[in-house]
Amino acid sequence: MAAAIEQVPYFPNRNDYESRTFDHSREQSTETDLPNGFPKRLLSTMAWEREDVSLEHAPAGGTPYLLILQGPQLAEIDAALRHFQRLGQPMETLDPSTFPLPCLHSVLRSVSDNLHSGYGFTLIRGVPVERYTRAENIIIYVGISCHIAAIRGRQDHQFEGQPADVMLAHITDMRRPGDVQNYALAAYSDSEVVFHTDVGDIVSLFVLSEPASGGESLLASGWTVYNALAETRPDLIRVLAEDWPIPSAQEPGVFKYRPLLYHQPSCGLAPERMILQFSRRSFSGFGTHSQLNMLSSTQIEALDALHFLAEKHHVAMELKQGDMQFINNLSMIHARNSYVDDPENRRHLLRLWLRDPQKSWVTPEPLRSRADRIYNENYRRGPQIFPVDPIPRSVGKARRD
Repeated sequence: MAAAIEQVPYFPNRNDYESRTFDHSREQSTETDLPNGFPKRLLSTMAWEREDVSLEHAPAGGTPYLLILQGPQLAEIDAALRHFQRLGQPMETLDPSTFPLPCLHSVLRSVSDNLHSGYGFTLIRGVPVERYTRAENIIIYVGISCHIAAIRGRQDHQFEGQPADVMLAHITDMRRPGDVQNYALAAYSDSEVVFHTDVGDIVSLFVLSEPASGGESLLASGWTVYNALAETRPDLIRVLAEDWPIPSAQEPGVFKYRPLLYHQPSCGLAPERMILQFSRRSFSGFGTHSQLNMLSSTQIEALDALHFLAEKHHVAMELKQGDMQFINNLSMIHARNSYVDDPENRRHLLRLWLRDPQKSWVTPEPLRSRADRIYNENYRRGPQIFPVDPIPRSVGKARRD
């Protein structure tokens, strides 16, 4: 008789995870070898621990992971905005030449250095959102971002029912009052979002407004999680590095097979790297949107291990209005606490998926088709759209039952 398929809950259950861990310890498994060539430990700034990072007591000059914009820099950003507005060009032409930042440019290039070979994340603080219209804030966000990573990724392939490249996403509670959790993505609710990665090289958020309470951004180094697993559960490293049956978001009932974890040995000037790409929602669904999966109990244990180890080693960021967060999506794992809005305070963020062609990491072969759909011009569907008002991605739209 075939084994029953076990439902993967979106919110991991610690008791279930600890029970599986206890059962494994009793079995005294002899599977203690890492996959061939995988390191016993990654030694890098990118493998940081929570105590290595301080956002509250940073020195006046900032740190590689915290940039606090000063008066002259803000004046330069304002001048770049006015320059772009005078050009009268479409949003897709935003680049360092149309949004010039002659003094801040080198600082933002160092942000890219930190994303690719430093801590793997940077928080830019201090944009005076309240001085500008939403459309102007979008120009400022995209303009600053293009100095860090020049290529923007498409986040949806349609807009108002027509083929298009949607380059900017709004992250906010899009439910109507009294709605159940009827969106397929937790990002469009006030719910907790469990640890995961997005798609693409760099994920960025820009805070237009804050909630009444909660909504902290949680960030953990995937390399630190790897080190913990390599030391204590090398068997789960092996599982993560094998092919997984990942349900297709476009074709119900179809599965695509690829690993969640990739090892890249050092090559030339490129150091050794680990790349982690996973989303628990792919296997669990969210809210009223269930998801068929074909995972074994060991694979579910590996998913739980990623979550609870990230929870153990994470740093929490209370994102404030005007903050821009940039993270290396190939090496960092992120999550979000639930939050509460009220009539005067509603959480509203913008999101970009980015790539720096000068510093980008080599994309593992199983991830290339997905990366091409995001970044490659040959996959262009239509005009580039930067929506001013919140709309859900087509993959996350509410179910109409």
